[in-house]
Amino acid sequence: MNRIHALSIGHSPGLLTRLYRRLRGTEQVLIRPAADLPLVLISCFRSDYEGVAPVREALEAVWPSLPESLRQRYTATLAGAPPLVVLLLRRRNICSCLGHHHPSTAESRLTRRLRGLSGVRTGEIDLAFDAIREWEPLPLAHLALPPEADTREMSAVQWHLALLAVFLHELHHLVNPEERESAVRSRSQQFYADALSHFVFEKFGVEFGLQHDPGALAPPRAPDL
Repeated sequence: MNRIHALSIGHSPGLLTRLYRRLRGTEQVLIRPAADLPLVLISCFRSDYEGVAPVREALEAVWPSLPESLRQRYTATLAGAPPLVVLLLRRRNICSCLGHHHPSTAESRLTRRLRGLSGVRTGEIDLAFDAIREWEPLPLAHLALPPEADTREMSAVQWHLALLAVFLHELHHLVNPEERESAVRSRSQQFYADALSHFVFEKFGVEFGLQHDPGALAPPRAPDL
């Protein structure tokens, strides 16, 4: 089971790692999502650039398309979020986590420089987009979907919703670092399940079966923090 996040990064890149990253080169993309989300600066290796489009889709298109009742669940979190969030995007994390929220002591030089130059309160998280694509927050979800939902389009929807759920999960931790992981994880998983139910109903006109099964929404084995 992939872990959602850890309390600290704990990985100090050595000389060879830093050199390798410099040779690979990085790209930065500024995303301006809906007004209630912070500005997001994505930073990634050029070889990982394909992960930018699904993250942009999740933040710019999927989030504002959700019912207000779903988006309101994160009103307090978004109100306390920094105006600018640096998102370090990668395929996978060495530790197998889906993402991390970065305390100030573990932030990248990019984030520190942005904060210093702009004076804008800035936070930092990372997401592992390939690991999130393979993540199964609801392992039995495919059994509850109608047969016509077993399509490439539906797989893309699930990926976008998972990216959004993990983004909000890490943003929640960034704003409330003292809150228990079990509570934050339960909230983000319920958000994912309800958002998926909404899309299935909108697309196929049927109810998503797992929403009526309390046992199916139980959190998976707690991740190591």
